[in-house]
Amino acid sequence: MSSVQTLFLGTKPSILFFRAAIPGAIGMIASNIYFSFEMLLVGRFLGQTAFAGGNLAMPLLLIAYAVADMIAVGSSIVISLKLGEGQREEADRIFTTAVISASLLATIAAVLLTLSGPWFFRIMGADEPLISEAMKYLGVYTLFMPLSCLVFVFDNYLKICGRVRFSMVMNIVLAVLSLTFELIFLYVLRRGIGFAALGTSLGMSITCIICMMPFIKGRMALRFVRTRFSPGFLKEIFTQGLPSFLNNMSGRITSILMNTLLLHLGGGIAVSIYGVFMNIDSIIVPGMYGVFDSLQPAIGYNWGAGRKDRAAVIARYCVIALALLCLVFSFAIEFFPGEIFSLFLESGSKEIELAVHAISIMGLMYLVRWISYSCQSFSSAIGNNREATVLSLCSALIFPLLMMFILRDTGLEGLWYVMPASALLTSVISVMIYFVQIRKIIAA
Repeated sequence: MSSVQTLFLGTKPSILFFRAAIPGAIGMIASNIYFSFEMLLVGRFLGQTAFAGGNLAMPLLLIAYAVADMIAVGSSIVISLKLGEGQREEADRIFTTAVISASLLATIAAVLLTLSGPWFFRIMGADEPLISEAMKYLGVYTLFMPLSCLVFVFDNYLKICGRVRFSMVMNIVLAVLSLTFELIFLYVLRRGIGFAALGTSLGMSITCIICMMPFIKGRMALRFVRTRFSPGFLKEIFTQGLPSFLNNMSGRITSILMNTLLLHLGGGIAVSIYGVFMNIDSIIVPGMYGVFDSLQPAIGYNWGAGRKDRAAVIARYCVIALALLCLVFSFAIEFFPGEIFSLFLESGSKEIELAVHAISIMGLMYLVRWISYSCQSFSSAIGNNREATVLSLCSALIFPLLMMFILRDTGLEGLWYVMPASALLTSVISVMIYFVQIRKIIAA
């Protein structure tokens, strides 16, 4: 039995959880926290216009990264199932194909989004100073996209190979490098928002190269091999990665529409408040994602090996962890909304009062968000992508758009309730799907 088989099939589920999920959550938070700290530094050193510009550009930037993440997640699910079935050579071919595809497609997406960016921001209602800041930010990221996007891809493959702690260390290295570069550029050299993007891009690129080396040297369970772009491979990867991509893409579309409405109803300060909350969300969601993502290979491996009862036990630990994580963050947001906003921007008493009210309302979503995320993640891990796709669309697009339409006449106040109401509706659908579909599969 290989070391990966021993880890995934032979380790007690509770021990496996602590060995994989906790380091995975820490690593994912570390790998995404630099975006929040980047915006914190931008808000503190460059002011509200730069902060709002960066938050306008962020959804477009994350769409490009979502393409690479789709391939990473989709291929990881397929690779885990193949390894569980003992098809090692096919797993290596999928791995090689996925890495090349992720770099190419993410680069194409980034270029297209950058070219259409100015037009898009004008449609949203942004003025020229805001557009200028947003494009400086977006343009720098595009230059590094062929390499920087792979940092998310290799993070998934390190976990498949059982190197969860190494993944955690690399994510911490990524955060430290990015923040160091940004402090030098923004605080020491007093440069603009483009250099904030440069700092993060350098950190991502350097970390990506370090992560690639063990695979290039053949020291991992997955190896680069000579391969062809097989339509069958690509179709399977895209199919399994589609729920994650739709969730990311839908979330970005929702953010763009929210920013558009906020610009019209509340101006730059409303966009900034929403931006602060989304930066906090970018810390919470990676923690949730890291728990299930770290154990996705184990769940898929056991499922592929016919150990469905064991896969269900591992998933149960993940659900409990997600519930606790969301509840802790929800209480923190409810009790300290003003302090959270003040970390990012210095504002007057009226702005602080509005921010406290808005953030307190939006933070209610975490009371129930763990329910839909757990169901969606487990469905993806076992290759049950239809249910996962439905939940992704409900959570990130369908219900948010529905709530925007229902609350459209309530003004700025109504927009703050869009996210918690959407999370509640998605949780109801998740419970229905779980009892109708997932329980039947597990029982079989």
